[in-house]
Amino acid sequence: MKKVLLFCLLLLWATFFALGPVQAETYDDLKAEIRALMEQNKALTERLKRVEEELNHLKAREGVEKMAEPQGEGESGASGFLSEAQKRVKLSGLLEFGGAYKNTSYKHGDDVDESDLAMTTVELDFSAKLNNWVDVTGVLLYEDPTFTSDENSFDVDSASVVIGNDQEPFTLTLGKIYVPFGGLFTYFPDDPLIDSPLTLLLGETNEKAAVLQYSNGGLFISTYVFNGDVEEEGEDENKIESYGFDINFKYGFDFSQLNFYKRGEKYQHKEESCVDFIVGASYISNLADSDYVSDMIGDTVDDYVGGMDFYLHMEHCGLFLEAEYMGATEAFSEEVLSSGHTGARPYVWNLEAGFTYNWWKELEIAFKWAGSHDTEGLALPESRFGVNFNQTLFEGVTFSLGYLHDEYHDHDVESRDDRDLMYGQMAVEF
Repeated sequence: MKKVLLFCLLLLWATFFALGPVQAETYDDLKAEIRALMEQNKALTERLKRVEEELNHLKAREGVEKMAEPQGEGESGASGFLSEAQKRVKLSGLLEFGGAYKNTSYKHGDDVDESDLAMTTVELDFSAKLNNWVDVTGVLLYEDPTFTSDENSFDVDSASVVIGNDQEPFTLTLGKIYVPFGGLFTYFPDDPLIDSPLTLLLGETNEKAAVLQYSNGGLFISTYVFNGDVEEEGEDENKIESYGFDINFKYGFDFSQLNFYKRGEKYQHKEESCVDFIVGASYISNLADSDYVSDMIGDTVDDYVGGMDFYLHMEHCGLFLEAEYMGATEAFSEEVLSSGHTGARPYVWNLEAGFTYNWWKELEIAFKWAGSHDTEGLALPESRFGVNFNQTLFEGVTFSLGYLHDEYHDHDVESRDDRDLMYGQMAVEF
C-alpha cells in the first residue's frame, strides 16, 4: 500500500515539474489536484481491502468443501454418505384417519349400534436401486382397526429383493410379499377402516415367496412358490409345496408404475391415452393359505383346495368398471369348512362402476355390488351394496365418504341378519 502512495506522489511531482507554470496556473488549482489524487488513492485502498477479504473468504470455503469430499476408500465423510443415500433410497408413505358407525341386526337379539374413531393406517414405504439389476423394496405398516381396542399391530408388511431390469423380459422377486393371486381391485377404502372387498378377504395371501415374472409389451405372466402356513393333516410342515400363477394383459398403462409385489398399487394411465384396460386370471394351489381364511379355519386341512380368479378393469375418459370372480376349485371337507350339512365350496364376486368428475378437484364416485356363496363359516355377507365418494382436497390428500349395506346368510356363523355401515376417512400420501 505504501508503494502505491509513493508512486502517486512521484507522479504528482513529475507532473508538476514537467508542466510547470503552463498547467498549474495557480496554487489553488494545484492544491485541488492534489486533494483529488488523495481521494482516488483512498478509494483504491478501500477497494483493494475488499478484494483481499473476498479472496480470503473464497479460500476458506474451498477448504471446507475439500474436507467434505471422500479422502479415499473407507474415509467418506458423513455428508458424503447422506448425499449418496438420498440418491439411492426413496421414501414414501400413507397416513389414514377415519371414523365409522354401524348398526347390526341379529337373528335372535336386539340391534347393536357401534361407532369409533381410529388412526387406521401408518405406512412407510422404502425402495433403493442398488445397480441396474438389483432393487430392494419394503413396507413398514401400523394398523389400528375400527371397533376394536386391542388388535392394533406394527409389522414389516412386505420386504423383497427384485432382480431384473427394463431391458430384460424376466424379473425375479424374493421376499415377504403378497403373491400375485387375483386383481383385488376396489375404489372403496378397506380394512382396517371397514371390511375389505370380499375378493381380497378370500384371496389375499402374504407369504415368504419366490416370484418369477415374464413381461412382453402389455403381457405379464407370473409364477410363484412358497411354504404356506396351512398344511395337510399329518404332512411335514416345513415343505415348499404351495404354488400359483397369474396371467394378465394391460393396455394404456404406464408400466413403470405397475409392481405386483406392492400392496394397494394405484394404476396410472399414460397421458396420451384415456383408455385403460386389464384382463387377467389367477390360480393358487391352496386357497386356505389366504390370510383371512387361515385365521378362520386354522392351520390344517384334510386336503389342499385350490383357488381360481378372473378379473377385469376398464376405464375410458373418466368412466370405470371393475369386475372380479374368485372361488375354490372344489369343496372343503365338512370338518374344515361347512355349508349346512356338507363341505363348503366358497366363491365371491365384486363389481364396481362409476366415474371421475373434475368439478373443483378430482371427485371419484363409485357404486358397488358384491356377494358370496357357501361362506357362512367365513362370516362373509351373502350380498353387499354400497356407494363411495373419493374427493381430492390437495395433492396427496383424499377425503372418502361412503355407505355399505350387507345381507348375511341364513346360517351365518355370527347369527347376523344385516348391517348398515357409514364411514369417513382422510388419507394423506407423501
